[in-house]
Amino acid sequence: MKSKLSTKNKLQAPIKTPPLRVSRATCSILYIIILFYIFQTFVIDTFSIPSSSMESTLIKGDQVICSNLHYGKRFLFPFQIPLFYKDKNAIYHQLFPDYFRLWGLGEVKRNDMLVFNFPVDTEHSIAQKKHFIKRCVAIPADTFEIRDKKIYINNTLLEEPYQPKFTFLIKTKAYIDEQVFTQFDIKEVSRKSYGYMIYASDAKAKKLATALRSVAIVQPNVHPKGMKGTYIHPPAAAFRWNRDNFGKLLIPYKNLTIQTTPENLALYQQIILNYEGLKDVKIENKRLFIGGKEFFQYTFQQNYYFTLGDNRHNSYDSRFWGLVPEDHIVGKPMMVGYSYHHEDGVFSIRWDRVLKWVY
Repeated sequence: MKSKLSTKNKLQAPIKTPPLRVSRATCSILYIIILFYIFQTFVIDTFSIPSSSMESTLIKGDQVICSNLHYGKRFLFPFQIPLFYKDKNAIYHQLFPDYFRLWGLGEVKRNDMLVFNFPVDTEHSIAQKKHFIKRCVAIPADTFEIRDKKIYINNTLLEEPYQPKFTFLIKTKAYIDEQVFTQFDIKEVSRKSYGYMIYASDAKAKKLATALRSVAIVQPNVHPKGMKGTYIHPPAAAFRWNRDNFGKLLIPYKNLTIQTTPENLALYQQIILNYEGLKDVKIENKRLFIGGKEFFQYTFQQNYYFTLGDNRHNSYDSRFWGLVPEDHIVGKPMMVGYSYHHEDGVFSIRWDRVLKWVY
């Protein structure tokens, strides 16, 4: 007699789970995302222009493509790791440098436009500070000066091919419609009792003066030498500088040693206190103390740069808040990737500015 086995005793083959398969399309999308992230991190980044401070080179509504490779990709350490980042005495800060930059295609030159983190914001880490775009007009070791709105580097007039804008006072014989100013590519116009105040390059102001019979006088609005400007940096009363007559100022460079005289401390105290990575540093009674010890000389730890907006009389720049430290520099603007009319919204495209190179 054949015995019958219970089905409970029968051995069952294990159920095979089919291998997880990812479609080629999904892989391609993932690769594209990774490559785009790497490209944006190491090669380029984009920034918006929110103000008129760089007109007429860059205008409101421009979306600027910035090269991260030009001066070398910047890395800031540590990577804001919780528990470590806020404690400046932690071992993490002792093992890793605060700042590192890869090899770049070149160095910052005079007249280069720069994207940088706004230095004066001392409440946030460098990476968390707002981005500014200005033009570098003086590099480390330069002696910088503005004389009657003209820039001098080491006593030599700086050539400015980008035609900066200034304010001009226009005295007129009759009313001028603002559309007339637009024909001369003059966009910033204010009605005054004597006529108008405009923001324009020297060349456009002269052209306006000769082209319109109703214009009696075109007068540059220049603050005279010796007049103390409002909110000009440094704030010390001894420096009677203003937006149009500024300096002389030696731009610090790495390993430059200065005497800690009252004048030098007034010029460079913001740098020494905020940008040099010093601990327990203070300036009291026009004397420098680091770690409780008085220093009669000081050696700078990094390079610095002086920046201006192309719209000189409508720009918040180094004249008002000081120098840009090298570790705050992000990259170099190269191209307007996209542009729209700021007043009409993002779909009102300026086609003549799309993919336009900037200098």
